[in-house]
Amino acid sequence: MRSLAAILPGLLLAACLSGATVIVNDAGDATNACAASGTGTCTLRDALTYANAHAGSTIAFDIPGSGVHTITPLSAYPSLSAPMTIDGFTQPGSSPNSNGPGLGDNSVHLIEIDGTHACGAAAVLDFGTGSDASVIRGLVINRCNASAIRVAFSTTTGHVIEGNFLGTDPTGSVASPNSYGVLIDIGPKNVTIGGVSPASRNVISGNAAGIGFGNGSNNGGSGHVVAGNFIGTDAAGTGALPNSQIGISMASNISGSTIGGNTPSARNVISGNTGGGVGVSNGLGDPTVTNNVIEGNYIGMDVTGAAPLGNGTGGVFVGGPANTIRDNVIAANLGSGISNIGGNGTVIEGNLIGADASGAVPFGNHDFGIYLAGSNAVVGGVNAGEGNVIVSNGKGILVINGNHNAIRGNAIDDVSGLGIDLGSAGNADGVTPNDAGDGDTGANDLQNFPLVSNVTYGANTAVSGILRSTASTTFDLDFYSNPACSNFPREFLQGAVFLGTSQVTTDGAGNAAFDVTTLPATADGSRISVTATDPSGNTSEFSQRLPFSIDVGSGPPSGGTALTISGTDFAAGATVTIGGQPATDVNVASAVSMTATTPALAPGSANDLVVTNLDGTNGRLVKAFVADFLDVPPGNQFRSFVTQLVSNAITAGIGGGLYGVNDNTLRQQMAVFLLKAKHGLCYTPPPCAGVFADVPCSSNFAPWIEAMAAEGITGGCGGGNFCPQNPVRRDQMAVFLLKAEHGSSYAPPPCAGTFPDVPCPSTFAAWIEQLAAEMITGGCGGGNYCPGNPNTRGQMAVFITKTFGLQ
Repeated sequence: MRSLAAILPGLLLAACLSGATVIVNDAGDATNACAASGTGTCTLRDALTYANAHAGSTIAFDIPGSGVHTITPLSAYPSLSAPMTIDGFTQPGSSPNSNGPGLGDNSVHLIEIDGTHACGAAAVLDFGTGSDASVIRGLVINRCNASAIRVAFSTTTGHVIEGNFLGTDPTGSVASPNSYGVLIDIGPKNVTIGGVSPASRNVISGNAAGIGFGNGSNNGGSGHVVAGNFIGTDAAGTGALPNSQIGISMASNISGSTIGGNTPSARNVISGNTGGGVGVSNGLGDPTVTNNVIEGNYIGMDVTGAAPLGNGTGGVFVGGPANTIRDNVIAANLGSGISNIGGNGTVIEGNLIGADASGAVPFGNHDFGIYLAGSNAVVGGVNAGEGNVIVSNGKGILVINGNHNAIRGNAIDDVSGLGIDLGSAGNADGVTPNDAGDGDTGANDLQNFPLVSNVTYGANTAVSGILRSTASTTFDLDFYSNPACSNFPREFLQGAVFLGTSQVTTDGAGNAAFDVTTLPATADGSRISVTATDPSGNTSEFSQRLPFSIDVGSGPPSGGTALTISGTDFAAGATVTIGGQPATDVNVASAVSMTATTPALAPGSANDLVVTNLDGTNGRLVKAFVADFLDVPPGNQFRSFVTQLVSNAITAGIGGGLYGVNDNTLRQQMAVFLLKAKHGLCYTPPPCAGVFADVPCSSNFAPWIEAMAAEGITGGCGGGNFCPQNPVRRDQMAVFLLKAEHGSSYAPPPCAGTFPDVPCPSTFAAWIEQLAAEMITGGCGGGNYCPGNPNTRGQMAVFITKTFGLQ
């Protein structure tokens, strides 16, 4: 990778060449004597012709009059064939940007080129053979159906493109598209787009594609640097002004180039684009797009790094081999943070994937944090600064095919599903059970994960367990801690904090016991997970409990319910307890399946299921089995939803073995239900401040009620009150649910008159119809919704379970 310092001599070369300054003083398009003499009435066409004949010339501007001067050439300009500098900032009244990283662009642009008729087949300004070391700065170029600027053909000394607005109006706030903002094509080398000084920043937005390296199968060249630019945002850096296809396309035959850099001043903001942020390769496995570095950029966040401005698909797509994605903030994108498809040997390290620039505020990416479909990738590492932070994405890391993908030292937390999923058949498929001898094949050879049998807390954390895998092989074990509290009772372990690494070697039977006593101290009760990586770099999923799931979630409190338990590493002689009581008829059918019969349990209780092998390995399925409530027997229409609500610890019923299925849901109860379902069980609302006159801080519900109001889900019942004991009506519930699900600013589509008893328009009609459109409810029967009826606790179980997708 070339450092920015290494290309600075190229920035100065044009200024060092001998040549005259030719001044554009006419905004027209005529050809005058200036084209030969460099003096007199001079249009930009004249100046370009003169500069082509006088290497090292500077084209300056002094067009009479105030405000923006729009130059509208009537035909294509000549291709530029000599070194030159074109400097729009020489126009009186204009000025380059002086704001540094984290701030908007304050440049003043007064020279605009309308490329409607000037593109030809290439670009408004087309730098070809002989134009080495040219500089273009301070121009607004728009409305070209090809490229605003193209650098083409084999050149060895870099061009510099800096301080321009490409694809916008002169304010940088309105799109005025080109096909490409900049196209680097047919083999040029060492082009710099932007730079580390504030004055170098380009705004390249509003185009079909912001920057392209190689068009189709053409040669994108090598040694380029793209630094300090806004790509897909407005000039303020806070609003989207999207390139409609992609921010940066490294399409073909491009190598040794850097997007960004290792300082804040080199950071590009690549956000707000309709398509993806950065594409590294036009095709899967293209070997010509290689050894490039994407470093230090904001991809999906605004200029501050604190507010989301996601790209419309993924953050970074990698299709070529041996490229590096390092130290970027990649969040709020509508696809995956990084998709590596066919890009063998990709290095992904030090990125914040799903969090803001501080690493503290989650914004997620909609799909996966990292989607891996290739081999020999390095994701993270055990040394300082190598691990990625992967939080709050739709999923964690999916390895969909390929082998030797080392996934080590990352902080993976608060993602839906697994932190690391070794998928099969093209899909994320959940936990892959271990197999004897680890002989199965698939993504990362479906490497077995270790089993944790005991954790001891203190000045150091000690972890013991066993790895059953390939015989006589040395494995790297990486240890992680997770918060003691589990957001949802049966979620699988991830790896929130990397603790350290150790090695074990399996015996001839493929078994290796481990007892690591020197890990850093963790909070008592922290849940420890471990991965195993073989000598070829195949990393396992995170270690998990032995039982994954059961096929029946509830049954009579008297016992006798037959269960099938699915999981991993079940061994002959294993025992099962449910709610601390031994199950009967335990039979281990295979390493991944066993059966048992429930004991007698208290009505309405949610009971843990524990499987323990004879060797001490064990696992707990929290709140796995709910003994039926006395008022919700088999056959009750709400039974399965009540089971889900209780097994997710949203509520425990009303006491005495009763759920209160036909009781009205009170507004104070609703506050707890909604916030627990939305945020998980580890959420604790802030202390009560006395917001509502009728909700004293002595009430157990007060903090929940005030937190719900603070999130904009409700403002109370009027007059400064909340009416905590009032039943929740069905029409009100539609608003509460949708605001909790989508956010306080959410507004549903206009109503269409779906329910006869909900007139359209009316206060709640649009909300009720959207609730039905999301299949959360079908109404109360007979085509009606019954908007004024109170919600029962049974109905609330249905609403909460469906709205938040509780499992």
